[in-house]
Amino acid sequence: MAVPPPSRNVGILPTWRRVAPVGTLASTPNFPTKILNVGGHVLVLANGATPFQTVTWYSRDLRRQARMAAYSKVAPTKPTISSFSNGTALALNPQHTGAGDMVYSPGQRAKKIAAEAGETARAEEHTDTVPTTIVSHSDLFQGLAAGKDGTVYATGGNSDQVLALRITANRVRVVHRYPLQWQAFPSSQYPYAYQGKHGKKPYHFYPDSVAVSPNGRYLYVTGMLANSLARIDIRSGTTQYVNVGPYPFAVILADGGRRLAVSDWAGRGVAILKRRNLEVLGTVPTGPDIGPHTVAAGVHPTAMTAVSLGPDIWVADANNDALVEVDTHALKVVRVIADDPYPNAPPGSYPDALAVAGGDLFVANAGNDDVAVFDAATGRPAGLIPTGWYPSDLSVSHQNLYVVAAKGFGTGPNPHWQYIGNMMHGLLQKVSLKDLARRLPEWTRTTLENDGFSRSQRRALAKKNARTSAFLRRHIRYVVFVLRENKTFDEDMGDYRAAGKWADPRFDLYGPRELPNLYRLAAHNALFANFMADGEVTAQGHQWTDGASDSDVVQRLWPEYYSRRGLQWNAGPGGTGALSAKERDRHDPFEYSRKNLGAFANPWISYPERLYLFNDLLGHGVSFEDFGENLTRTRDGVIRDALLAHVDQSYPGWDRMIRDDNRVAVVKSWIEAHPGKAFPHFIFIWLPDDHTAGASPCYYSPDYYVADNDHATATLLHELSGMREWRHMVVFLGEDDAQSGADHINAHRTLGLAMGPWVKPGNVDVQPLSQVNVVRTIEAIFGLPPMSQWDDNAEVISGIWRQTPHRDPIPVLPMRVPVQFNRGRCSDRQLQRREAGATGHVLTRLWLKSHLAPHGADNVSIDAAQRYSPTSILKVSGPEQMRQEWMASKGVRRYDAFQRFLRAYAAAHGDSVAVYEANDGDLH
Repeated sequence: MAVPPPSRNVGILPTWRRVAPVGTLASTPNFPTKILNVGGHVLVLANGATPFQTVTWYSRDLRRQARMAAYSKVAPTKPTISSFSNGTALALNPQHTGAGDMVYSPGQRAKKIAAEAGETARAEEHTDTVPTTIVSHSDLFQGLAAGKDGTVYATGGNSDQVLALRITANRVRVVHRYPLQWQAFPSSQYPYAYQGKHGKKPYHFYPDSVAVSPNGRYLYVTGMLANSLARIDIRSGTTQYVNVGPYPFAVILADGGRRLAVSDWAGRGVAILKRRNLEVLGTVPTGPDIGPHTVAAGVHPTAMTAVSLGPDIWVADANNDALVEVDTHALKVVRVIADDPYPNAPPGSYPDALAVAGGDLFVANAGNDDVAVFDAATGRPAGLIPTGWYPSDLSVSHQNLYVVAAKGFGTGPNPHWQYIGNMMHGLLQKVSLKDLARRLPEWTRTTLENDGFSRSQRRALAKKNARTSAFLRRHIRYVVFVLRENKTFDEDMGDYRAAGKWADPRFDLYGPRELPNLYRLAAHNALFANFMADGEVTAQGHQWTDGASDSDVVQRLWPEYYSRRGLQWNAGPGGTGALSAKERDRHDPFEYSRKNLGAFANPWISYPERLYLFNDLLGHGVSFEDFGENLTRTRDGVIRDALLAHVDQSYPGWDRMIRDDNRVAVVKSWIEAHPGKAFPHFIFIWLPDDHTAGASPCYYSPDYYVADNDHATATLLHELSGMREWRHMVVFLGEDDAQSGADHINAHRTLGLAMGPWVKPGNVDVQPLSQVNVVRTIEAIFGLPPMSQWDDNAEVISGIWRQTPHRDPIPVLPMRVPVQFNRGRCSDRQLQRREAGATGHVLTRLWLKSHLAPHGADNVSIDAAQRYSPTSILKVSGPEQMRQEWMASKGVRRYDAFQRFLRAYAAAHGDSVAVYEANDGDLH
């Protein structure tokens, strides 16, 4: 049952902002992205990184009534437990589509692990079930529309179909499936090559948004991966296609239904078409000119809404916080409104949903966790309405505003190893508009204070930051940032007694045995014990650490990739993995290619408006060197020479067979070759070995990977601490995210350290910090402007600095973990890769030729399909990675003991395990 929230309904986010949504609230499944009012119902589509994607029917008072759940394979009709030969078990309950859980154990214990999976799923079920229709071989993306007869149409993303749904007596039926096909687009049009999984055909149309014609005869559907709009005859199923530009996002009716408007997510505006014959009349630019060689990020035209009784529409440019009014008849921009929470704010509001009602324009600001209200006639801001975390859509009906927030109230602890990527359930919010004018001033003050945007807060922060910045500018001239992979604070530091209540050894996976150097570094420097990762997974984490934000593209598309729903890694998350040289006979296939990406994914669409630290450093003349981190590319996939000049092109990329000690050896050689003035002021070093390879056969064991990462980190610091520049240096160490472990305080909590002569020793710092504070501190040291509203309003790290430097060199403690490999069968090629990786190489024809016996006795053919590259990575998902690491590191008995602890932990608090998994019912 939905209830009006008391004042205590406040969430604290990883960025340390607060959310305090008003009105009546109900929870939704993970990551809702679409809301629709039809026939007395409120429909919510949720498409998170979950086994099921759902459409849930709510009453107007937010009581759940029915649900359709899409499942990519043959869906279970009753609670099902499946066990697999690798020891994985998956429990699914179609009545509790948010309660499915996966557990891991050795294969010979499949019966027991299946029982545990069933127990976990039952514990997580909410007692208030909802009638659910499971649809096999289906998927959902982010489009909903309704016909005149009440039929609901839902877009299917990876399944390349539109589902027609009807509800009768709280039961949902699929009355038709409309298939759609990929359409080729010009090679001169972004993204210049298909961006789905290349090895899987047929290619995907990837239906995104849907609209219904005024007479109810046709559906209009955008195809994100086909750059196309489809018109479907609802009766016959006959389908026509037309190219509308790169990454079409939304489609709406305009000019009284005579025209169609399509927003091009990767374009510069909206395409306008005649609805009757699909003639493209032109594109109205809402942003600056772009072309193949464009360096700047895109403006990301996304949500649209039509103005009644006229040809105008409103368009949200999500990446640069602009609201653009477009005349679809004259094909021109009428005006632009800045969606800024305060004067001269950098990007970060991220408007991504619009509605016009009662003379007001309502704008869902995903970045600021609010709905901004503007006078639609004058464009003047009227106020702000607080929402949950990341509002992703809104609608107005019967004098009520309905909003869905993709991340709800955020996360708390995850003692049952809940996966951070999908443990946050969304939020449905209903706000009465009858008394809006009276309530807006109070709500506006609350929203600004929750974000830290009030005048008094910003003045106080500026004053404090100025003092700290002045100190840092006097004493710090060099910054080294070391980024590692995927660990919670408790996972690595749970055994660190000096942290007191901030560490819990029951969740410790690695300790002093594997991490002797990390524990010593913590004892002699500043350890951030209340430090949060701002994103959930790697796709977001590298954007937050590099750019103090992640774009709307990354937020909306990473769940599709992480749940294996047809997208390439770079077709949204924004990494640049396809960087290996084209020449096979080079010892170093990680040399950055100066050519276009070709068939690989093009990440340009994913960049936030002000790009990343590297671009900022370059633009302000600060010298830097990059070892392993992503660099921005032009729109056609080329890394500019100006950036390329600051990259060590011999540094190994993502290869689990190359150890971090080899990576650090590359860094040391480079440092020795660049003494004195040639030494840069900023260095970024990526050391990914603590990600591990889980229990995958033939790879190093998790314990050894973590120990090698620890030793490599200390070796690097030892080298730095012996340099002349060390006297004016600070080293920051952190993880990209916290997705692989459990934590007793927050699933987003990770570890961070500051090290150097000016850092107080033995400091367990518990001030609220996140990755953004590190970025802000780096900017303060070099005098760089903020890149987003997050770093613009973040505190420069203070309280950890000493007045006089100490110059003790950092020692390297020896590894305590011997070389270990995971059990299992190794192919010849894996053994060859491992042998090459042991000396810092990858397996190439030239390396193989130089290591074969005479006369080719051991010759092995390696064709292009088999050749290992940074894009054929071994990527174990967060929850599975954590389980595999636990089993491999601690053994079966420790795993069983930890399972018993979890059950006792829940019982001691008077709860079931369900309390620690975001439930699928109403909020309490």
